[in-house]
Amino acid sequence: MSNNKGFTLVEIIIAVLLLAIAIVPMVGAYGPAIFSTAVEDEVGVFTNQARGTLNRVATLDFATLNNHQGNPVDLAALFGSAAEAVKETFSFHGSSYTPTVAIADVSGGLGGMLEITVAADQVSLVTLKTES
Repeated sequence: MSNNKGFTLVEIIIAVLLLAIAIVPMVGAYGPAIFSTAVEDEVGVFTNQARGTLNRVATLDFATLNNHQGNPVDLAALFGSAAEAVKETFSFHGSSYTPTVAIADVSGGLGGMLEITVAADQVSLVTLKTES
């Protein structure tokens, strides 16, 4: 009768293999969730930046917007200076982005309704502005 207590090398190898068999599928299941969280964070940042630009453009008076129709709109001309236009540029993960703005007459030639579109990377937001 042996008085040695403990695990043999074979028992330890079997235990490690069983753990590996259980852990590998769990890691594979969490991988896509981690990736989708990063994508959602990116979309959130671009959405917030586009929303901020859209809100800033929408506060301008109708005549100013009507005079600067185009796709894309020159932000320096729209906001009155290059210094004001630069305020729309932001950095994300080491890269700089500037949302693009498009303004179009959607009144069917009657005037009085403009469509403002702001795009920042994969996000695009649209609103309408009417003449008061």
